[in-house]
Amino acid sequence: MPRPVPIENRRDRIVALVKTCGFMAVEELARRFNVSVQTIRTDLRDLQEQGRIFRRHGKAGPAPAPDNTSYENREVWNRNGKRALATKLTSLIPEGCTIAIGTGTTAELAAQSLVQHRNLTVLTNNIHVVLTLQNAPGVTLRLSGGTIRTRDLDVIGADSADFFGCYRADFGIVSVGGMAPEGDLMDFNMDEVRARRALVQCCDHAILLVDDRKIGRKALCRDGHASDFRTVILNSPPSDALQKRLVQSRTSLIIAS
Repeated sequence: MPRPVPIENRRDRIVALVKTCGFMAVEELARRFNVSVQTIRTDLRDLQEQGRIFRRHGKAGPAPAPDNTSYENREVWNRNGKRALATKLTSLIPEGCTIAIGTGTTAELAAQSLVQHRNLTVLTNNIHVVLTLQNAPGVTLRLSGGTIRTRDLDVIGADSADFFGCYRADFGIVSVGGMAPEGDLMDFNMDEVRARRALVQCCDHAILLVDDRKIGRKALCRDGHASDFRTVILNSPPSDALQKRLVQSRTSLIIAS
């Protein structure tokens, strides 16, 4: 009978294996390393806490990237899908209202769809949104103060949370770093989560925009669910599980084609 692999070597090899093979079941890893399922579960728990692997539904896979890719790369990813979301959004936002708009390339395109709206008051932590809407007719722009994340030209974390906490908006518009097919929402760090959470809490009607490139995309921090929103706009049909949750929560679902 083969001897168990020592713990240090075993854990390094688990990380290397899932990077090569993708998600693997706990039972398969236990068989490969000749240890108990419980031992592997302990390994995986510790490896996830160290950020070296990702656990989901009894399987282990490669750790998500510690941060999102560059803004320039994200601008061209699924641009048509994001534009379809923004086009659907336009009809939901009346002129003369107050809207809070979050960070990211999807939010920037959402702002572009509103440049002809008159007399908007816009609350945002996204400099791209300010630049996009600066010439909108009768617009009032309020930008979060704080430390600017120069890569994305935005403000996240406690500064943006305090900013949104000072206002009440009619509508809030956000996207996310990733969304599980079942609707769990993910972002790449807790500062992004705090900013999104504060924006959603400051508005009467929260709108989530998710293009299909984001569905199934892993990010490190999980917080919230699509059913927490009043309206969800997708550019592809949701999974059966997500559809059921949205119906139960009375969330309006819009499919942008």
